[in-house]
Amino acid sequence: MSAASLARGRAHSRNIDRYHRLLKTHLTDVERNYIEWRLSQEQAALEALDRPHQDGAATIAQNRIEPYQPED
Repeated sequence: MSAASLARGRAHSRNIDRYHRLLKTHLTDVERNYIEWRLSQEQAALEALDRPHQDGAATIAQNRIEPYQPED
């Protein structure tokens, strides 16, 4: 694993930890939904770093973050 991948992994891990801490605080439903959505995105990105990729296109597609869509 390259130094850049290790740095990205550490950043994702720190973000995951921060989102877990935020979920333990008082949040509105909208805030909680957003934090849970971001948490799932960070976890997916961290897992993607652990998977080997055959080409650059797969890496870009897997690391793309979808825009947040609040629940109505």
